[in-house]
Amino acid sequence: MSEIFKPKKIAILGGGIASLTTAYELTSQPGWDSLYDITIYQTGWRLGGKCATGRNIKPHAPDYEPDYRIEEHGLHIFFGFYENAFRLLKQCYDELGGNGPFSTIEDAFKPHSFIVLEEYINQNWVTLPFNFPTNSLVPWEGGDISSLWEHICSTIKFVIQTYAEIDNYDQSYAFKSSSASIAKQIALGKEVMEFLSDSSLLQFPSQLIQLFFQEPSFWVKWLNNINQYIGDIFQDLDLNSEGMFLNIAYNLAQSLPQNTKTQRREHQQLILKLIDRFKEHLIPQIESKSGQNPEIFWRLTLIDLALANIRGLFVDEVIHFRSLDSLDEYNYIDWLRKHGARESSVKSAFIRVLYDLVYGFPEGNTNEPQLAAGTAIRILTTMLFKYNGAIMWKMQSGMAEVVITPLYEVLKRRGVKFKFFHVAKQLHLDKDQQSIASITLACQVNLKNPEQEYQPLIKVKDIRCWPSEPLYDQIVDEEAQKLQDQEINLESYWTPWQNVDKITLTKGDDFDIVLLGISIAALSSICGELLHAKKNPVHQKWHDMLTQVKTVTTQGGQIWLKPTLQQLGWQQSSHVLGAYIEPLDVYADMSELIVRENWPSEHYPYSVAYFTGVIAEPGIPPHTAYDFPAKAQKKVEQEAINFLNNYIGHLWADPTHPKNPQGLNWDLLVDFQNRQGVERFKAQYWRININPSERYVLSVPGSTKYRLKTDESGFDNLYLTGDWINNGYNSGCVEATVMSAMQATRAILHQCFHIKYTKEIIGEWDSWL
Repeated sequence: MSEIFKPKKIAILGGGIASLTTAYELTSQPGWDSLYDITIYQTGWRLGGKCATGRNIKPHAPDYEPDYRIEEHGLHIFFGFYENAFRLLKQCYDELGGNGPFSTIEDAFKPHSFIVLEEYINQNWVTLPFNFPTNSLVPWEGGDISSLWEHICSTIKFVIQTYAEIDNYDQSYAFKSSSASIAKQIALGKEVMEFLSDSSLLQFPSQLIQLFFQEPSFWVKWLNNINQYIGDIFQDLDLNSEGMFLNIAYNLAQSLPQNTKTQRREHQQLILKLIDRFKEHLIPQIESKSGQNPEIFWRLTLIDLALANIRGLFVDEVIHFRSLDSLDEYNYIDWLRKHGARESSVKSAFIRVLYDLVYGFPEGNTNEPQLAAGTAIRILTTMLFKYNGAIMWKMQSGMAEVVITPLYEVLKRRGVKFKFFHVAKQLHLDKDQQSIASITLACQVNLKNPEQEYQPLIKVKDIRCWPSEPLYDQIVDEEAQKLQDQEINLESYWTPWQNVDKITLTKGDDFDIVLLGISIAALSSICGELLHAKKNPVHQKWHDMLTQVKTVTTQGGQIWLKPTLQQLGWQQSSHVLGAYIEPLDVYADMSELIVRENWPSEHYPYSVAYFTGVIAEPGIPPHTAYDFPAKAQKKVEQEAINFLNNYIGHLWADPTHPKNPQGLNWDLLVDFQNRQGVERFKAQYWRININPSERYVLSVPGSTKYRLKTDESGFDNLYLTGDWINNGYNSGCVEATVMSAMQATRAILHQCFHIKYTKEIIGEWDSWL
């Protein structure tokens, strides 16, 4: 008789989005439960990792219910290009039926298009509002995949349109004399003929050139009839504008095949020459007008940056199917300089907001921004050219409630097991150092009903939520009381709490396959044996990855205010704002979330503001430095108060203090205890993300080549997942995390079970190129 097949056991370490998504994809396979079972091990009482949300469950006074306010790790907003993430969530909502009032994905996410940047011009902050156009797509269905060449054409078209807007701002343009216009046509026409004569695109008869010089007035007539020579390339030309060089470049680019391998190099070189010729004229405009009109300044800056990007993709041969990863040795701002961007452009709000978006400041040093160039181009291209519906989509409650709860409940329903309060301490290798032989875990608490899983959710206004602290009534009474009396944070790396047990999982009995879903900054202490596995050459790759892929400490803050957004002095619509004062450079109005909380009428906030940014590197001291979290928290709160005291007046003109027009009037903050002045800040929520697993993963220049792929751990039963692995997107975002989980699923199914993973991973390895 044949041996009965026993399902393999998969141990997943960490309960962030990467781990949960992998579990979801694995359990979406038909008949999965006959092939494997899955257990997820998670520190503390909640899931979500860097995307975890907490709800305050402590009453502010005996007579009040808890306000159940949303407390995030930071500001979380989905982008419209997150197609893999949105499709995953739509499947969850369809299967589960949603979460409370969010019965569908359409209920849980709403489009957001209004983005504001802050630019420092002539010693003053200037607000630049942008209302991004929407389209008829939705991100959970997606749209067409466009090529890199189409993106180049779109960028040239954008530059043409932006340059035309500058002409409209130039009031003197309408008063140019006809003789000056004819002279300009002649001069520009001569240049175009010289350009095209030097290329193989068009060979001009010598008689035609002689005619032009003898009778220049024939130039316009000839140009209007040139279709017999080069088709549509000369369509829609403005013969009075330097922009005609861009128009020719655009029309030529549109006429070329989408497959850049079949394009003639001389045509590409001509496009590049036309762009360079236009830029020669642009530089004097930047110099002469940059300080005059902010509307002209930012448009010229955008044109300068767009042309540098196009030029770089040509010169560095990315258009010839070199990977964007080939550019990751450069810092993006240095790469832009290399390809002609002016210093004022690389220091502009348009570049600063990109670095703000990815917290691109190693060690929290905002004076030394770092972001790999290929990754930067990938982010910009997908964010600006590939969004579905709207550039951003806002969650209509806390992130964990909208994203993590549906994932968790679907997995629970399917039979995935969850071990809360289990801390991964060490991975141990077999004697040959080729496989994970055992895993040491620490059990943090004893549950009253150890045979049952911990039940982590509470209900707030019909939404199933995650509290900001454990539900102590499920923990053994003596331990629960000590945790509260000593104010123990079980999620802290520096907790003085003594774990109640040590558990060893062994290969064959407790697991066959290990998925490592814990973020990279926490791995040095967990993967010591892997780093020193001298018998396995991969140990050097682990060392390189853990030293070269950097992380940074971030902060997130929320303040609840009595006035509405308009009463604060902000007269435009609800917004997401970036490129402001470092390090609190990003601010978003999230007032739509107040209805999801539980405020009494006498302490009701009419607006809530979220802030985020980096903070100067505090380091990762030994886990016995028990006072470190309190010191770090005090520092971040002091810096937040300094920001609100000195820089909020530009954003909110009305609620400032009469004696300090740049500082917040503290009396406008909601505070149940009605403290006075700056003491009201204590009633707000501010956090510093110092735990190793909470630190944001950076994409610094030179680091991409050190990232390991999901199946490149070097150990035959260990797979990797998270935004820190080489997942093809390689930026710290939910979309990259979901892609890594889908890759882990594909590898596990293929290598361990000989099953083909049939889902398409959208945008993987720059497939849109």
